[in-house]
Amino acid sequence: MAAGFSLPSYPLLSLQLFPSKPSLFTHPCLVRSPSRHPEKWRFLVSPSLSSASVASPSPNPLVGSLKEKVGHLKGTKWRDLWSLNSWVVRDYYRLVTFVNALEPLMLNLSDEQLRGKTAELRQRLSQGETLADIQAEAFAVVREAARRKLGMRHFDVQIIGGAVLHDGCIAEMKTGEGKTLVSTLAAYLNALTGNGVHVVTVNDYLAQRDAEWMGSIHRFLGLSVGLIQGGMKADERRSNYCCDITYTNNSELGFDYLRDNLSGNKRQLVMRWPRPFHYAIVDEVDSVLIDEGRNPLLISGEDRKDAARYPVAAKVVELLERGIHYNVELKDNSVDLTEEGVALMEMVLETNDLWDEKDPWARFLMNALKAKEFYRRDVQYIVRDGKALIINELTGRVEEKRRWSEGIHQAVEAKEGLKIQADSVVVAQITYQSLFKLYPKLSGMTGTAKTEEKEFLKMFQMPVVEVPTNLPNIRIDLPIQAFATVRGKWEYVREEVESMFQLGRPVLVGTTSVENSEYLSDLLKARNIPHNVLNARPKYAAREAEIVAQAGRKYAITISTNMAGRGTDIILGGNPKMLAKKIIEDNLLPFMAQEAPDVENDGERISQKGFSKIKIGPSSLALVAKAALIAKHVCKSKRNDWPYGKAKSVIAESVQMSQSLGMEGLDNQLEEDSEIYPLSTAVALAYLTVLKDCETHCFNEGVAVKMLGGLHVIGTSLHESRRIDNQLRGRAGRQGDPGSTRFMVRYCFVNNRSSCWILLALQINAEKYFFGIRKSLVEFDEVLEQGECSETFFQSLRYMQAVVDEIVLENADPEKHPSNWSLRKLMDEYIQIGGNILAESFAEVREEELLMSLEQIHGLCIMEVENFSIPNLPIPPNTFRGIRKKILSLRRWLGICTDETIKKGRYQGTTNLLRKYLGDFLIASYLEVVQDSGYDDSYIQEIEREVIVKTLDSFWRDHLINMNRLSSAVNVRSFGHRNPLEEYKIDGCRFFISMLSATRRMTVESLLHYWSSPMESTDLYAP
Repeated sequence: MAAGFSLPSYPLLSLQLFPSKPSLFTHPCLVRSPSRHPEKWRFLVSPSLSSASVASPSPNPLVGSLKEKVGHLKGTKWRDLWSLNSWVVRDYYRLVTFVNALEPLMLNLSDEQLRGKTAELRQRLSQGETLADIQAEAFAVVREAARRKLGMRHFDVQIIGGAVLHDGCIAEMKTGEGKTLVSTLAAYLNALTGNGVHVVTVNDYLAQRDAEWMGSIHRFLGLSVGLIQGGMKADERRSNYCCDITYTNNSELGFDYLRDNLSGNKRQLVMRWPRPFHYAIVDEVDSVLIDEGRNPLLISGEDRKDAARYPVAAKVVELLERGIHYNVELKDNSVDLTEEGVALMEMVLETNDLWDEKDPWARFLMNALKAKEFYRRDVQYIVRDGKALIINELTGRVEEKRRWSEGIHQAVEAKEGLKIQADSVVVAQITYQSLFKLYPKLSGMTGTAKTEEKEFLKMFQMPVVEVPTNLPNIRIDLPIQAFATVRGKWEYVREEVESMFQLGRPVLVGTTSVENSEYLSDLLKARNIPHNVLNARPKYAAREAEIVAQAGRKYAITISTNMAGRGTDIILGGNPKMLAKKIIEDNLLPFMAQEAPDVENDGERISQKGFSKIKIGPSSLALVAKAALIAKHVCKSKRNDWPYGKAKSVIAESVQMSQSLGMEGLDNQLEEDSEIYPLSTAVALAYLTVLKDCETHCFNEGVAVKMLGGLHVIGTSLHESRRIDNQLRGRAGRQGDPGSTRFMVRYCFVNNRSSCWILLALQINAEKYFFGIRKSLVEFDEVLEQGECSETFFQSLRYMQAVVDEIVLENADPEKHPSNWSLRKLMDEYIQIGGNILAESFAEVREEELLMSLEQIHGLCIMEVENFSIPNLPIPPNTFRGIRKKILSLRRWLGICTDETIKKGRYQGTTNLLRKYLGDFLIASYLEVVQDSGYDDSYIQEIEREVIVKTLDSFWRDHLINMNRLSSAVNVRSFGHRNPLEEYKIDGCRFFISMLSATRRMTVESLLHYWSSPMESTDLYAP
């Protein structure tokens, strides 16, 4: 096929595939139809492509176009000419050409003029232009602002990444390619609309870092930047969500949405309602939407009932033997008691039925068995301060605020002999998939998404575009090595680490648990090999960024539980900023802090053995000494009794000030400062001078490390997904650096040549299995969403008519004569609903009188809708005055007449008239009481809304509990060849209808009771 390819046809093909408009680069027809061989979607770009320039105009447009296309073909493999991804990326280079053409103009603008571009672009949008029209200019503005504020200029491939994000796609960019800087392009462009942009990260640290670091670009250009962090109060959250660009993490965003949905009034809302979602950029999108997709966000209430059963269950399951009393299914983490196990438990617990609703033991025993078999200490959780804290299996971090649901966490606490926290009852829940589907426009960026492209397309309609690297990737991925025994594998890992250490190469070892990381650490200690450990234990996690930043230094050995979402690049030779900050801390903290650091909270000191000493110049030493003297004097004279953490934060603030002001700005501030001993300014100046020395040292050491072969990454086991393995591999070979990777696994058939292919096939099967779990979770969640959205349109008067309809239709059969209806029961239920308002009017109505009245209206052909009443029965109050209330009465009557859900019969007309009469009487009586109260319409509407919301909230909680129980129980029906999802939908619909009926009836009763005696009903609105 390559031999038949002719260059002259290239421009024609390009014109047919891509639109002629250069400012919009969206190709849904191309991107959303993935190739049958996605593994071949590779696009290798030569260095010349990363610095595209504007071609000089050609006298012949066709020739000029041809030259441009041929120029882009240089360095491209022939097979990539037929890759869909390469065609899409190549078309984005037209945008790069336009942005590069604007760069000289932006360079000549002053800071004020560049800042004024924001107002100019917003004005153009208000005059009818689209984001596509201003895209190239907006990107050029951001590029120049980044160069001035951060000293960082967007590469051409980063411009492509920004365009991919703006088009609502996922930009796959390799580790170290600057995804954080790329996000500023799309965030700025979409923030110009004024509807708000959310930049979502995976933790608080990254959100804060990006808000301060990248936020300086947006603030320089006149946009407001907000930050959402754990522990913030509602007022702070509200003001930050109102900013043009808001940085947050995925869990804070989800819980804010859930809390807003539980709010009792508008004053409690923190997000931008009624449209809280506009556009989001999700960093590490695969981690958020896929890895975290199996764990829904839950807001729970406390339920202390039966808490004493957990310790008892934990003790008695120790009597059970696996394989005899119970069986374990590892695939779905489930346990089943055998007949022998059931008999033993019933005998020990002295009960006749473990599943007895009055004395339920089965749930507690099952959870205790799961805690025993599947939840291991230092793997799934750690114990700290008397609490069982979850370890995130993807990031290796401790999640203090997270708890397992359905009694699992209490079972783990009982197993460890800890205090049992209150059981949880689900109040509100949502999956990350459902949450991010609420955004009209969604994009993401990550280094590993191509293997999950089908899932992104199917679940979110987001294609994955591989953005080419700025420099070619020269990393060497060595073959997987398999070992027959676990001990043999760890010994070989230790030997390889030791051999690399002797060479001086930095090594990063990825493990899957705290237990494994500490086991390897013990092996290295036995050989006197200096190293650093990074896992969920606080003494290591507290210095996470510092450990990762120095993992690229010569002789550095780092053991980490998981490298997903660490957010700090491993720079060969070390990170000069982190090194400079550490030097400042080592010299100043002894004078500033009055206490020694707490190893458990402040972290263990990083091992410096084997590292070359950094040479600090005389001027740097002088400024550090000056800062130390000032710090000593300030602490003594002002009696500052700073704890260790506070002293570190003071230094951190000074470092941040140095980055924002620069050397010149600090000198000016030092002259203007009225303080005799300006500590912050002195620390900032010392940091900047030390930073220059560190940059020189890191550059020289980085060159030496590259000569040795770069960072070597060792994976000690394959993860459940190839994508997570690729995240670990991606730590080596960033930005064209050399590097190598090797995975070592335990596998029984080590002599089998195809063992590696078998392992990869198992990974693919695991990916498919977990995709099925996520897909099922979303489908089950959608059943709840459909029910949740349906209720928002009901109003109090429609509730009243619906309640009357239920009462009438439960006691009246349109196919039978009224004498066969349950008229006495009908009237009792009707009076009970109305309470004092209806009791006086209908107390004297007898069943015989009602029957005679219904017989008189049977066959009635003409009636007056507005003033209809049944003969011999009380006349409704005349409250349907005014056009709006008359229209409301007419609409209710039309709804009754066109109701196709009721049974057809000879007496259907009589049934409808009775519904009309009783509904009119109830609503008219309610309106009369409300009018007599003397309150204005706004207060009345507020009362109605409060009652509806509180009643619905109460019943919705019970509905969620029932639906959660149903989702757990419905899978058993698959044994009867029934689809669990369909069964869940059917029963869920029944539960929802029942919940609505109970909600309407309680709402109507509460409203009528309140207005009949408002002083007695204030408890309805108590918080």
